Amino acid sequence: MIRHLTAAACLAGALAGCGAAPESAPESEPPAAGPAAAPTAVRPGEEHYHATELRPGDCLDPLPENFTVTVVSCSVPHSAEFATTYVLPDQPWPGLRELDRLAREGCAPRMRYVPARRSGLTVIGLVPAEGDWPRQRTAYCLAIPLDGGKLVGRVIL
Repeated sequence: MIRHLTAAACLAGALAGCGAAPESAPESEPPAAGPAAAPTAVRPGEEHYHATELRPGDCLDPLPENFTVTVVSCSVPHSAEFATTYVLPDQPWPGLRELDRLAREGCAPRMRYVPARRSGLTVIGLVPAEGDWPRQRTAYCLAIPLDGGKLVGRVIL
């Protein structure tokens, strides 16, 4: 199952949070130090990676529909910036709304924003689907603009 909401739908209160279900994301594997696999170029300056290959500060556009993400230059308008990961608690499937809440609460204190850019941002997470739970419990934490617009430049330290 793949779940995707636009930033505008997230902010309009469609759900308590936003996320997307992974194709497959190893629970215990932290983000790689840098993209190691050969990326797939789509447009100049745009590359596709698996979320496990993200580095803090990687800029994404559009918001991911699954755990394949499109990395773009932070100097162009983009939907989100990757910050960190958070391993969700080992418990029975909490439901999607609760999973989104847990991801936001786990991600928020781990986010290291550029101080001058902090206002106007919120956090969402790419989270596992029910069928992948509890084997996969990693949430990938993304900073997005509160107004549902685009970011330009870095917002994560």
